[in-house]
Amino acid sequence: MGDNMYTISLNNNKLDFKALEQKIYQIICEIACDVLKDVLEKLDKMLMATRDIDKYRHKGIKNTHINTVMGIIEYGRRIYECYDKDGKKQYIYLLDRYLNNEAVGHVSTNLAEKIVERALEESYRKTAQAMESTTNASLSHTTAWNVIQKIGEKLKEKEEQLVNKYEKGRLSGKREIDVLFQEADGVWLSMQGKDRPKKGRKKEMKIAVNYEGFKKREGQKKGYQVYNKTVCAGFHKSHDFKKLWEAKVAEQYNVDEIKARIINGDGDPWIKPDPGWDNIHFQLDPFHISREVLRKVPDKKQAGRLNKLLRAGKIEESFKYLTDLLIEYTNDEDEFKKLEKLYNYLNNNQEGLIPYMLRNLELPKLPDGIIYRGMGTMESNVCIVITLRMKNRKMSWSEKGGNNLARLLTARADGSLYEQLDRIFDDTVSDDMLEDMIVVIQLSAAQANKKPKKSNIYPMRSAPVPYEGQPLTEGRKAIRNLVENRIAGDLNFLY
Repeated sequence: MGDNMYTISLNNNKLDFKALEQKIYQIICEIACDVLKDVLEKLDKMLMATRDIDKYRHKGIKNTHINTVMGIIEYGRRIYECYDKDGKKQYIYLLDRYLNNEAVGHVSTNLAEKIVERALEESYRKTAQAMESTTNASLSHTTAWNVIQKIGEKLKEKEEQLVNKYEKGRLSGKREIDVLFQEADGVWLSMQGKDRPKKGRKKEMKIAVNYEGFKKREGQKKGYQVYNKTVCAGFHKSHDFKKLWEAKVAEQYNVDEIKARIINGDGDPWIKPDPGWDNIHFQLDPFHISREVLRKVPDKKQAGRLNKLLRAGKIEESFKYLTDLLIEYTNDEDEFKKLEKLYNYLNNNQEGLIPYMLRNLELPKLPDGIIYRGMGTMESNVCIVITLRMKNRKMSWSEKGGNNLARLLTARADGSLYEQLDRIFDDTVSDDMLEDMIVVIQLSAAQANKKPKKSNIYPMRSAPVPYEGQPLTEGRKAIRNLVENRIAGDLNFLY
């Protein structure tokens, strides 16, 4: 790298600011890749010299590569033969162990995080294109897909451990609340390959949310949002999903201290509370009630009147009015069948027809700033969390691939995405390791400070060191030590 001279001609008539910006960015990334390659190989050499030679037997150097936000870095690392505690032979890379390297395949954790952020918004193909335009990384859509699958599988392991603890009664959260609100629904997604059902081509992805009440949205007089929401979703069988749903509750809350639960759903058996559960109140989702009435009642005015009665909790009057409609449309077979289905739907969910706020329940007082409101947030949650990313646009899913993406989508929805990623990557560098790395970085960066031969140049002026006068984290220390050595010092502009 030291002898390499990057030049940008100022006589190029096609040169504009955009091209200049892109070229300089590319050059800086190439320099950074060279420096990081040199750092990694020097660290590897240092580890070889300081290792326990009786424990780790050097077996040669193997070349590898890693995709980073700066580009692809190709470097060599030494492999060692050793034995585990059971006496079984194994081969390890001391460099990976030293850096606690948790790369996702051949993708750095930093780049993997950016891939996740983008893949939660758009297709894997567009994600790969975006990475190429916003970073110096060139990826295929398959690489982007692989990143999501690898991270999703790690989240699956944690999910299975959580359910296992719940089944064994070893799960008890520390947060104590008096009231818990729960809602659930499903969204039908197109499937592919062996996961496509024999009848039709869609399968239901279940989604559930838990929250502690409602609070005002900042800056809005009438807007409200749910408070402390957690979310889970997947192509699970009903009993398996219910376990996951309850495990999510038990992970966060001391379940024994919850005085009341209010469950809102469309009437599917898997959503309703199990028999024998105390202090649990089921409510049939207002949106589903209204939608079914509008679909099944032929006249809009009649549908409006029936919905008004149901919203007011006047159940007897509602069924009487619906019975009158059945009599009115007796001679119209198609309309009669629709009304009959509506009658059965409402009748099978009678226990949930009265909105919970109209039941005169003695509910505990909520904390300051949190209030009771009518439930029915699931249509919005289904749309925001799952539908916008996973439905329509000619997309289809395997059960495994859909579940992996859903785990990341739900983590983003309840605000735990970056916490989850940090736990998976776990790439913390200790203070001692940081000091060793800084020394190596300084040695590598010195190559970039070689004074170029005399030429007609516009000298590069030095800029202030980043984070000057600011609190320094370990990451910021590393960056300051890197740029203090003027790594970009061999950038020259010729005319």
